Amino acid sequence: MNLTPEPGDHLRIVAVIQARMGSTRLPGKVLRPIAEQPLLWHIVHRLEKSAFIERIAIATSDNPRDDAIVEWARENGVAVVRGPEDNVLARFARAAELLDADVIVRVNADAPFLDAGFIDHLIGALLEQDGDFVLLEDGATTAHEGVDPFTRRALDKLMMDAADDPAAREHVTGYFKLHPDFVRIARAPAYPALDKPGARLTIDTPDDLAFVEAVHERLAAKAGEASLSDLLLLLEREPELRAINAHVKQKPIVAHIGGLALIRCDGGGKYGYGHVKRMIALARALRDREGIGAMFALNGTADALEPIKAAGFEAGIVDCDRDKEMLAALIRARKPDLLICDMRDGAGKADLESLARDVSITAVIDDGSPRRLAADVAYYPPVPQASVLDWTGSDCVARIGWEWALLGLAKTTLKPRIRGARPSLLVTMGGSDPFDLTLRAARALAKLDPIFRARFVIGPGMANATQTAKRIASLAPHFETIEGADDLTTEFAASDLALTAFGVTAYELAAYGVPALYLCLNEDHALSASAFERAGIGMSLGVADRIEDFDIASATWALLNDPVRRRDMHAAGLMAVDGEAAARIASDLAQSLKQRRGAAPSRIAS
Repeated sequence: MNLTPEPGDHLRIVAVIQARMGSTRLPGKVLRPIAEQPLLWHIVHRLEKSAFIERIAIATSDNPRDDAIVEWARENGVAVVRGPEDNVLARFARAAELLDADVIVRVNADAPFLDAGFIDHLIGALLEQDGDFVLLEDGATTAHEGVDPFTRRALDKLMMDAADDPAAREHVTGYFKLHPDFVRIARAPAYPALDKPGARLTIDTPDDLAFVEAVHERLAAKAGEASLSDLLLLLEREPELRAINAHVKQKPIVAHIGGLALIRCDGGGKYGYGHVKRMIALARALRDREGIGAMFALNGTADALEPIKAAGFEAGIVDCDRDKEMLAALIRARKPDLLICDMRDGAGKADLESLARDVSITAVIDDGSPRRLAADVAYYPPVPQASVLDWTGSDCVARIGWEWALLGLAKTTLKPRIRGARPSLLVTMGGSDPFDLTLRAARALAKLDPIFRARFVIGPGMANATQTAKRIASLAPHFETIEGADDLTTEFAASDLALTAFGVTAYELAAYGVPALYLCLNEDHALSASAFERAGIGMSLGVADRIEDFDIASATWALLNDPVRRRDMHAAGLMAVDGEAAARIASDLAQSLKQRRGAAPSRIAS
């Protein structure tokens, strides 16, 4: 069959947009607004400019979550085809049949900067060479992303010969790239207007969305006005824009990639916010570096959901007393590949053993309870408790070391502060400070000579936060309060010493080289803090309710007046905690998941 139409024949060329609301890395992205119009609008608007494409359809799933896509399509006069959620190939076959297509242009629903001229360039090469699939010539480059023209006969061959192949089912045309001899491939020459390096132009994560919004803002462009050529010229002028989403990795076209992590953590109220913050960091690393989406099941207070959702992750509250039941329901409904637990209360060892049967990999973070024995892998900083844990009867692999110390914020490089004669003290007792240590510390420090600057963090979950801030400011003229901070990165960079409640913040301070004094809430915290003392990173003052205010003031005064010791602590912290644990754990879990998928069930390599 020659695709070049004879006189009087009509070759029907259609575009099929594959779209779902259930993106693992950015749920609902296809209807998220860009320049005040949904992402799908941008794609359809640009496809309509093609000289070849005469029909456009959206291929979505029959999952009720995708009803919103169907409603949008009908309101905008776009055809819709629905099919199995786990079989993109089947949806394309239905679309091709419905539209009676001879040539199909596969369009990703995450690429807003489509160029109709480039699409027509590819279609033209496909028709002229009577190919089944088209790629650029070897050596040719393009900044364009998100489209693949191919023929109906290539689609039919996929359905007959490769319908069960995971790459074909999920990526459709990706199968042609992995198997270049499967169909006849046409080669298009370079397209001069776009033959240059680009950037990440697909939208898979919140940072990708921020990049696209920033481009529209810089170009002062309304929806549909910013062309890909305009964008490339902008990047030549302002290459720093690429940094917004340069860290995000594209999912490769292979069968055993991607997946979903269900993260169960405690947060808010008596739990504070440290565990939520560090699990957001891990979720970002899984999503942006490994292509694994994440959703959260939170035991705690509703305010702790806000930073999770702001980071672009689906999240809901679970009842601690019904933990196993609610997690089991989530696992049945969403079928996650990973179950990651950073929790103190809730499901026990037997519960986790039961839940683990329905996921590929189960991991725990800094967990000293018997629950850890049911996990596949456990991650710990080198605290004394971790080294004496009994693993008898368990196949769990324990990874212990400073390299596994998970931070609650992204490690960034900041300009070093010019140190002055007046040292700066940061006082931070956690997001909720349930024991009111912030005000207690302020009263103790108010008795010292005012030769230092003291800044007190008022956490978002503190009771009577406004009143506490006013009382602290009234105690001494050199006391300041920090309120409403999303993270403390800049505050760390401006500090010579910190007085902190021991917890996740202790690791963050070490990563930024801030010497610290630790007030411990219990004996377990005091034991963990001893590891920081041994490493020369900080100094533990012991359990808070067993020490006097005088002890707090004396220890703080001594370190404020000992710059040599602070300098040594600064260096020790930077050497011990490199801030890469989130990426390291994400990579470890991704590699374990690949191994588990690619072989018979086996334990993780130790």
